[in-house]
Amino acid sequence: MSQHPTPRKRVAILLENQFEDSAYQVPSNALRKAGVIVSVIGSRMNEGYQDKQGSVTVKPVATSTEVRAGDFDAIVIPGGHIRANPNMVRLVSQAIDQGIWVAAVGYGPQILIEADRLRDKHATSARSIHKDLQNAGAIYVNEPVVVDGNLITARQPSDLPMFTTMLLKCLNLTIKGTRLPEFTDSTFNWWKLGEAWGGSSKQEIVKALNTTIVGERYTLEAFRQYSHRVSHQDLRLFLQGISSTKHYHVERLEAHLYDVFGERATWRAVGSEAYAALQSWLQSSNDTSILRRALGDIQTGVIDVHHLCNQLTDPQTVSILEEVEHDLANHEQRLADLYRARSGDHIKPPMPTTIAAVT
Repeated sequence: MSQHPTPRKRVAILLENQFEDSAYQVPSNALRKAGVIVSVIGSRMNEGYQDKQGSVTVKPVATSTEVRAGDFDAIVIPGGHIRANPNMVRLVSQAIDQGIWVAAVGYGPQILIEADRLRDKHATSARSIHKDLQNAGAIYVNEPVVVDGNLITARQPSDLPMFTTMLLKCLNLTIKGTRLPEFTDSTFNWWKLGEAWGGSSKQEIVKALNTTIVGERYTLEAFRQYSHRVSHQDLRLFLQGISSTKHYHVERLEAHLYDVFGERATWRAVGSEAYAALQSWLQSSNDTSILRRALGDIQTGVIDVHHLCNQLTDPQTVSILEEVEHDLANHEQRLADLYRARSGDHIKPPMPTTIAAVT
């Protein structure tokens, strides 16, 4: 008696312009390594879709007009402007109703809102649209991966290794020579799966850590200088508190860099000219002008770290960077209040001593 081979599973990835490259690459590469037939579905043929950075173009093999949910074992939604396409909405609705796996990451859950399939469902998404999910009746959960019924959702690129692992497990798939841990395993080096599947490389993660360390080390010294120059005791104590937070950040980042990647910080020291220029400026500064500079420095750090959090596919590193971002954002608001109170009607824009290190 002849045995029929098990049919290969089929997964659709829905694409439109402005998709997140890593949210496409990581699940796509992992699924292909697991032997899945991956089909990119678009709105129209003969047109490539570009990611947010405009560096990657992907062409579809079919459109959402002629395919049906039953053609696939799962549908992956990596974000992009797909919710405006009624055929995409129809396809996702069919899949959910038929019990087919639907996996959405970042802004991808927006199409689940459009399909009105989130009511009373546990789900997660990019932070900036979590209110949209709640307004659509979802029970928002701020976790890397959330599974409810046949829906799998994730928040951001750092969640992709866990998100993709969950999708593989739901489809009963394995990858030869690759361990797929439980997505709740916080001790596993998830960055290695991300790298293997086309996400952030070790070199990129190490560079991001060094970039953050450079920024925190320089502004740590700057804030120490600011605290020495201000005249009011309450302001001095506040700036010293920021310095202490930055010192903690540097220690935590350097420990993570060494413990996980075996690397020492390779930051290039800020030149003595920069510190000399800061010292010279401080000679003729007052409390208000110092607050103006301090606010600018903090704002630069917040945006730099935020960008890094949205670029890396390493959950452990991003967790630390998010803590840094949260602390800096709190300091930013407090500094803004103090600066405005001292400036009155003559407030000027912040004037950072640093420049953006991340775009």
